[in-house]
Amino acid sequence: MPQRSIPATTRISPPEPPPTVSARWLLSAFALTLLLAALCGYFTLGLLFYQGQWQLLFHPSRTLTATPANVSLPYQEIHFDVTQTGQPRLDAWWIPASPGVRYADDTVLYLHSATGSLSDTIPAVAQLHALGLNVFAIDYQGFGHSAGRHPTERLATVDSAAAWTYLTDERHIPARNLVVFGDGAGAVFAAHLAATFAPAAVILEDPPPPARQTFDSDARARMLPLWLLQKEFLDPSADLAHSHDPLLFLARNGDASRTHQLFLLAPTPKQFDDLRSAPSAIVAPALARFLDPILR
Repeated sequence: MPQRSIPATTRISPPEPPPTVSARWLLSAFALTLLLAALCGYFTLGLLFYQGQWQLLFHPSRTLTATPANVSLPYQEIHFDVTQTGQPRLDAWWIPASPGVRYADDTVLYLHSATGSLSDTIPAVAQLHALGLNVFAIDYQGFGHSAGRHPTERLATVDSAAAWTYLTDERHIPARNLVVFGDGAGAVFAAHLAATFAPAAVILEDPPPPARQTFDSDARARMLPLWLLQKEFLDPSADLAHSHDPLLFLARNGDASRTHQLFLLAPTPKQFDDLRSAPSAIVAPALARFLDPILR
């Protein structure tokens, strides 16, 4: 009778102990995680600055709280710079000079500062109108009733050129009868028009400090490589070097050092007036003294 084979007993090995993680490895992983998180945060901060640096320089208002009619000035609201879709991009005021006044054939293109809207320009445009000038004042994209989500230096420069084109091409005003007045950041855009076209004269009131100076005063911006990320500059120095139009530099508010610095850089003919402590009644005669020899 054949014998049955007896299977060999299967030996079960004891389970291996779980691998141990050294404290050094844990610390390295934690440090790497912190480094990656810091790099992501730094990259995010840089992206936010690149996209939103305009907010440190421009403070627009979308509302018009007053118009020239509030100071008894006749005016016309102008919508111009029509896009391919047929919609005008820019909003402006045309304030005609009174018949028979001194500069009835001359027009000042008024470019306001980086704050507010056209409503905030009423004292200035009323003063220019009182000199006997036609006044054309615009809101850049992102300001007032003009289109655009928000302003930038590039857009405002384009908008200023569009205003010049509107006056010369559609209203047929000769360049010799056009004065460009830039207030605050508007002085930067006025300087660009002076370098690009040939206005009769250019008036720059209280030009702002360069954007880099504003960025350097912000602790968050100082941490970033501004040489790589900066796209707003607000520095008219290069444009002024290429301008040969009569220039009037006006210091009206605050520190006049920036205005005087640009005055020294600019070629002749030029003039500098420090009117910070002068009464408002002095401003009109100062402007007239500058304009009289030019707008003959």
